[in-house]
Amino acid sequence: IDPPLVSVIVPAFNEELNAVRTVQSLLQQDHPNLQVIFVDDGSKDNTFNTVRDDFSGNDKVKVFTKTNGGKASALNFGIEKAEGEFVVCIDADTQLKSDAVTLLMKKFSSPLSCRRGEGGEVGAVAGNVKVGNEINMITRWQSIEYITSQNFDRRAFDYLDCITVVPGAIGAFNKKAVIDSGGFTSDTLAEDCDLTMRLHRNGYTIRNCNDAISYTEAPESMKQFMKQRFRWSFGVMQCFWKHRDAVLNPRYKNFGLIALPHVLIFQMIL
Repeated sequence: IDPPLVSVIVPAFNEELNAVRTVQSLLQQDHPNLQVIFVDDGSKDNTFNTVRDDFSGNDKVKVFTKTNGGKASALNFGIEKAEGEFVVCIDADTQLKSDAVTLLMKKFSSPLSCRRGEGGEVGAVAGNVKVGNEINMITRWQSIEYITSQNFDRRAFDYLDCITVVPGAIGAFNKKAVIDSGGFTSDTLAEDCDLTMRLHRNGYTIRNCNDAISYTEAPESMKQFMKQRFRWSFGVMQCFWKHRDAVLNPRYKNFGLIALPHVLIFQMIL
């Protein structure tokens, strides 16, 4: 059986320095049936022209530009243009290991991917994000944090089928599941968390793939770090409030009974 076509969507805003390197790393993936959808979200620098000129003769790379509308709108634009049955969404400053897409795709067909006892279709697979720029104390501490707290949580929630966030730096989605769930939205600061929660509510299973590794650029200064963490924290609070009616609702299984109370206690109250 031929492997499915996978469309890797790269939304970018003012990423002139990183964009070409990111697309080049995607073309080194060992998944044989792959296309890259690069979406410039109205950058003020030369991002679009740089990427378009570098990959003008490559049939595997499609480069688009649109008026600025935020990351969610750029991702939706990319999904619209994607020809694959599956889409992988990454950030423009992210590098994937060469086997990442292949490993993510295996989770969609794995027997363990069925919701326990129900056979729920896999809607998304979360990858493993590592820090690629360990250059000072702030980024080194973040590297430890990514390896420990973020991965431990996700691996535990994988067993319980209640992962709350498929990370923006590496996440694979069944395109039909994303469209059925309303795509990415702009009404929270954490569009990846909100979509993951909506997939749960629509009965899809979310899996974790610890071996599919991406390297991302972590904030290098305290100011950047605080700005990122405010956006993450506030975004998760917005997502919790948006889905508050699912809390302790047995209809949503462990997502409502375990994951959302965990968000409330550990990410909000404490």
